[in-house]
Amino acid sequence: MDENGKVKSAVTYKMIAEALFENYESIYDINLETNEYKTYFQSDNYRELKLAKEGNDFFQDLPNGVRRTIAPEDRNYVLRMLAKEKLTTETSDGKYYRLIYRIQSGDEKIYHQLRAVWQNAGDGEHILMGIRNIDDLIRQRIRNENTMISMEQKENNHLEAVLATAAAYLEANISRDILLERSAGKKDETRRHIMKLPSISEISSYDELQKWIADHLIAENKEDYLRISSRDYLTDCFRKGDKRASVEFSILTEDGGEQPCRALLYLYRERATGDIHVFCVIYDMTEQQKKERELKELEDELKMSRLRNSTSQMKPHFLYNALGSIQELILIDPEYASDLLGDFMVHMRSCVRAMESDEPIPFSEELKNIKAYVNIEKMRLGDKLDIRYEIGEMDFPILPLCIQPLVENAIRHGIHKRGRKGGSVLLRTRNENDAWVVQVEDSGVGFDIKKILNDIKKGKKDSAGLSNIRFRLKQVMGGTLDIQSTEGEGTIVTVRLPKEDYKNESNYSGRRILNDP
Repeated sequence: MDENGKVKSAVTYKMIAEALFENYESIYDINLETNEYKTYFQSDNYRELKLAKEGNDFFQDLPNGVRRTIAPEDRNYVLRMLAKEKLTTETSDGKYYRLIYRIQSGDEKIYHQLRAVWQNAGDGEHILMGIRNIDDLIRQRIRNENTMISMEQKENNHLEAVLATAAAYLEANISRDILLERSAGKKDETRRHIMKLPSISEISSYDELQKWIADHLIAENKEDYLRISSRDYLTDCFRKGDKRASVEFSILTEDGGEQPCRALLYLYRERATGDIHVFCVIYDMTEQQKKERELKELEDELKMSRLRNSTSQMKPHFLYNALGSIQELILIDPEYASDLLGDFMVHMRSCVRAMESDEPIPFSEELKNIKAYVNIEKMRLGDKLDIRYEIGEMDFPILPLCIQPLVENAIRHGIHKRGRKGGSVLLRTRNENDAWVVQVEDSGVGFDIKKILNDIKKGKKDSAGLSNIRFRLKQVMGGTLDIQSTEGEGTIVTVRLPKEDYKNESNYSGRRILNDP
């Protein structure tokens, strides 16, 4: 390749890197064999820190950089977490390694997140690290938590209703180790006492009461209970901005059985004295524990389904073929190559975004990804692929990377198999009274649905892609996916998204989960 071609190639890959890491302040590449490092990208704000862009030994240069840029309270933590042995161990399984710390900028301390991942390159093992500014996100979370604590303090008139379902509760001044109040909860016809506590006249120290509970009542998870309920642990949590803690354990009941419980510990500062107080409520978790496990299993499966679906779209052969074809076009038709590169970056952004979140997006965003993907495929298939769009509705939510794989299947399994004849793919949307409908129709080879289902049962074929999409649609949006196909004529895939079933119920990560009836 001549010098002009090398420059264009470098520009091409620089554009791809910036598209993938557009949210990052800096991207580091560390060679674990030599400890050499370099940065691929630095934002304007990060350049103001005047850190070395490359060097012979990242781990030797790290302490100096930490002293110059990291908030004093976080320096030892960052040095410990970025030690070579720690980095290598935490990234060896291929997972992302994350840590949050603060950069000192004048009088301000700005929260940043570091994400690292292990990569095996031609010259040995590498670690890639991306650093991004998450100050707004963290401070908003802190503001939300403080608002929640304030609201809890103002709602003391509802305390009796809350405690009516508690197995026990206690309040203490942990700054002075003084037990202020305690109760074994209320007993009624349907609920027996599961905890009996000594009176304050018998034990007035918070530390002594927690030790008594651990020694006389707790059957399982005693060490965690003592650690999390300790004054040192709770004081440290409060100083870090964490206003609550929780721990699960089992206690011995009067009849010799074991009862699953959870202690919720709420922390607040007494305005008059400045002392830190804890209000601990212990709940019987027999039913709740079962529900939480079911929800956790559902969330884990939903997360894995999303990751399987999004990573399946980043097929190595597609990426290599697309980049190789674009590289060849750069010298032949630079303008067309530039357009395709833009489409490639749109598709890659969609894949990366789908890995990070299953938050529904406007259909218009999914449509951009679909058109970008189709443009890349038309580079290969040319006139053999006729794509048409009948978009009757765009203003509705859809899961990212949910419709594009259906279009991809129509092209790969329907049109491509027709050889020189080619065929057409039609994407249509419409707004019905109770649902939004999306259809992908192709004039491809079609298939026998009964035979395919039989092959899947026997393990001859894999339907993980469609199964993942169907699962995500159902659990997040209450949607359905239906397939109709005729051999020799084509296939129609219909997605229905009921309007009433889509509930705006978010957990911390932003996923919306539909409660099954």
